[in-house]
Amino acid sequence: MQWLRISSSAGEAELRNLPDFEKLLGIILAEGQGCECPHKDTCTRRDKAWCRYVGVKGSGTSSAAYHDLFIAPCVYRDKPGCCWVLFAVETFAADCLARLDVHHPPVPSELITGFEEKRKIAVRTLPLKGYHGAAWLLGKEWVVYLNAVDSPQVQRQTMFHEAFHIACRNSSPAFRRVDLEQKPFRDFLADHFATCILMNKQWVEEHWAVARDVQKMADIFDVSISAMDHRLRQLGLLYGERLSLVGVH
Repeated sequence: MQWLRISSSAGEAELRNLPDFEKLLGIILAEGQGCECPHKDTCTRRDKAWCRYVGVKGSGTSSAAYHDLFIAPCVYRDKPGCCWVLFAVETFAADCLARLDVHHPPVPSELITGFEEKRKIAVRTLPLKGYHGAAWLLGKEWVVYLNAVDSPQVQRQTMFHEAFHIACRNSSPAFRRVDLEQKPFRDFLADHFATCILMNKQWVEEHWAVARDVQKMADIFDVSISAMDHRLRQLGLLYGERLSLVGVH
């Protein structure tokens, strides 16, 4: 898996000590068609805080979804995510920014063309009802469809979600659904990647120290207010009552 490289950062040594972590990440992506992490039952850091089932407020139903992707005793608890695999995804996002020479927000949408060296990536919009977007490998090029009804900020989130699938060479059609019900685990990883590449942890922390306002932060990073609200809470920078929205849009 040549696309994954680990940068120097806190926790790198322990991450490298895991048994063949690149192979394990590949297995999770390959087996991640299910709605749960395929290694949840063997995770050495799992405890009662593992959030397999999250109730969706206002819907009266429960969704088998990793909404906050969090395990309390994880060694990477200071990182957004629940386990080492999410730390690896965040590291990959940071590596992509460095490799493609992007050093400040907002991340240009044109960056998606750098996720495939041998094939062209075409981005198109069309009205979709049940999906934010989709990606297909058609012949010698990737085609990423974005929902024309979505805001430009949501389209950017969807585009980099699909970029993760392209980087991981998921050649089968990939979709980003509007609802959270029964979402494959690999799609949660793709969501996490989009969050990390559009709202780099270091950049968010630096700008939040000055802006101290969710709307201003969303404008700086060219993301939706709800996506920025989610990221700030994920990084432990924002507390209090959450926005009255389900999921990250």
